[in-house]
Parts: sequence; structure tokens; C-alpha cells
Amino acid sequence: MAWEDSAIRRRQIIKGAAAGGSALVAGCLGGGGGNGDGNGGGSINFVHISSFEPSANDFKEAYDNQADATLEVQSTPAESSSTREYYVNQFSAQSSEFDVGMMDVVWPAEFVDAGWAAEVDDPDGLTDEMIPTAVETVTIDDSLYGMPMFTDANGLYYRTDLLEEAGYDEPPSTYMELVDMAQDIMDQSDEDLNGYIWQGGANEGLTIMWLNWLWGMGGSVQEDDGTLVVNSDEGVEALQHAVDLIYEYEITPESIPSSGTDGNRQTFQQGNTIFMRNWPYAYARFQDDTPVTDNFAVTTMPKAEGNEDAANSCIGGWSLFINSFSENAAAAQELANYVGSPEAQEQLAAERSRLPVRQELYEDGYWEDSDADKPAFLDRFSEILDQTSARPAIPNYSQWSNIVYTECNNALTEQKSPQQALDDAQDQIDSDINDA
Repeated sequence: MAWEDSAIRRRQIIKGAAAGGSALVAGCLGGGGGNGDGNGGGSINFVHISSFEPSANDFKEAYDNQADATLEVQSTPAESSSTREYYVNQFSAQSSEFDVGMMDVVWPAEFVDAGWAAEVDDPDGLTDEMIPTAVETVTIDDSLYGMPMFTDANGLYYRTDLLEEAGYDEPPSTYMELVDMAQDIMDQSDEDLNGYIWQGGANEGLTIMWLNWLWGMGGSVQEDDGTLVVNSDEGVEALQHAVDLIYEYEITPESIPSSGTDGNRQTFQQGNTIFMRNWPYAYARFQDDTPVTDNFAVTTMPKAEGNEDAANSCIGGWSLFINSFSENAAAAQELANYVGSPEAQEQLAAERSRLPVRQELYEDGYWEDSDADKPAFLDRFSEILDQTSARPAIPNYSQWSNIVYTECNNALTEQKSPQQALDDAQDQIDSDINDA
């Protein structure tokens, strides 16, 4: 895989003894927890994004069965952007209402700089066995501030039965192939089908969606000197393509500008959608007696014609971080070590279709010694991972993204033209970020 040959050299992580002596032997939750000194039971509160709820309940069961403390899990109302707002409000009040949370791949620099995320110990060298880039994202000034939980990459989900019935042997590889195929299948079908659904609401998902199209057209957002540019020719063309999917090609429903990640997953799962862009977790949700079970597959993201080598899937991922204001540091440390263990990583992959951060889980040999079979999606998503690009690695990324998705959404709702929306975004970026 690409990371095995990567020229990126991971920083050396400063390893320390686990807080309060409650270090975890890999894969086993030990005692301790309950308060900052690691004495007694009590409970530890874990706040997670909504789509992680099944896995959070898995963690709760494992933790409650093997640790002195109990794990309380709480879902935020939505995904990345709204979850960040929840955390920031808690941090502003120096709240200890939650002990551990999920940190998106683009948040560590901000959280650490503000003093919100505490250092995480790794006495058993769990991160030594992980994909280097996953560890890099939570390593600031040679210290570890999160335990990688899973990595992520966008894929194109499609209905194999609908394509086959319409005479298609392969999924589309270009933007216009997808348009033509979706229109044809919709015309042939007696059902009221959605052609292509994607994350179009005013949230982080839309920023990523726009980047998918931009990268697939050969564009970028960061110049060599670090200047951020969104109103390039490719940027405007990417946003125009999104608008055209709704209003010209009519394969994307007009409700998309208010859609989100898991809402799209639920829509596809109902069985009336041909194509969907989403993350790996959706794969597991489609396995258990749904209208699409056995009738879907996932492939690499389509690209603009002539850009077949474009890396236009967005690299993502989440880590577990410890709230600096937590009064349960020892128990929080135990949970952090648990999520990085082979056992937790295997469960995330085999039962919840999360892309593991431990490298050995991508090898066939690992699964020969496991009670579980190697998940079929791992081979497909390992190919997708090789076609990824990263969002800008800047401390004020959330501010930049907010500008981008707000203005892109203005174009999707036809309040502005794509050119005007991205010109307005560029003015804000120049004033608040590039010239700050």
C-alpha cells in the first residue's frame, strides 16, 4: 500500500507511563479509573459523532465488563462540524462533563494549541504498529495528543443490480459517465430513483465534496507559499458541476443542499438510489437484511475526463482525545489504550466496517489467526486509500472550511452563482486567513 513506501518519516513519540499506573496491556482493559488519581470506580463519559453509535456501544460493553469504571456514551446530534461546536462550547466553560471525545483528523492543531486536548500515553507502543500518517495527525511537537481509532476515505457506492439490469458491467470512472449512466437508469426504471446523492448541507461534508470534484479536475487549494485559493478555474468548475447535477442533469434531488452524511446513508439503504458518495462505515450498515443487502458495491471516486490518476478521495479519520478538563484522566487513558489495541481495531473493522489504523489488519495473514474473516471491504478501500488527498493542514482549518461550505451551499441553493460564491469566499479567506 502507499503508506508502506511513503517518504514521510513519523516523528518519534515521547512515550510515558500511563497516568496513575493504570496502563493497559494491549487488548485488555485493566483496573483503575473513576477519577484523576486512578482510584476507585465511577464512570467515564465518552461523547461521539452520531454515526459512531454502534461502535461506541461496543466499547461500552467491553469497558463495563473489564474495567472498574463504567463507560457512559453520548451521541452529538450530527457529524463533524456540529460535534466540534459542542466540544468548543464545553471547552469554553472548562467543563468536565465529558472525559473523552472523538477528534476529526483536521482538529488536533487547534485543540492542542488551545489547551483542550491532554497528552495521551502509549507505554505499550500501540502507535508503532499504525499507519504513520494516522499517528502524524495527532502528534504535535513530538507528543501524542490522541489515540488513532480509524482512518477514512470517500468511496462511490452503487447499486449493482440496477446497473446490471440496465446493461452496465462496470461502475462509472468519470464525472460525465456517472451523469449519463444515472440518467439512463432513471429513464429505464419504473421506480422513482435518485440518481446520485452526496453531502450538500452547510457542513464539513460539503467542503469535502467540493474538494473531491476539485481534486478530480486536477485542482488544488494551497499554493507553494501556503496561500489558500478557492476561486480558481478548477474551483469554480467543481462547484458548477455540483449545481448542474441538481438543476441541469437532474440526477441529484433538490433536497441535497440540506443533506448530511448519515441521512444519505439511510436514503441509499432504503433502496431507491443508484449512486452515493459516502465513507466506509456505511458498508456495515447495509449488511443486515436491508433493501440493498447483496445488491451494492463500492468503488473509487470518479474523476474528470483526462485526470484518471487524480487522487480525489479525501483522507479522513478520527482519534480518541482526552478532555484536558476531565477529572477522570486515568480511566480516560485506559479507554485510549483500548481503542488502539488489535482487539478493538479488529472489531471496528470486522463488525463496523471502519478502516483500521493498525497496518497488520490489511494483510491476509492477520486474519488467518482470527476468529473473524477478513472483511471484503478492506481490499476495496485499500485501493481507495491509495487515491486520497488531505485537506489543508492549517490551525484555522475550521474557519476556512466554514467559509467554503457556507458559500458553496449558497450556490447549491441558487442564491449565488458558483463564481460569485467562491469570489465571496476568497474575499473572506484573504481577509481572515491569508492576510491575518
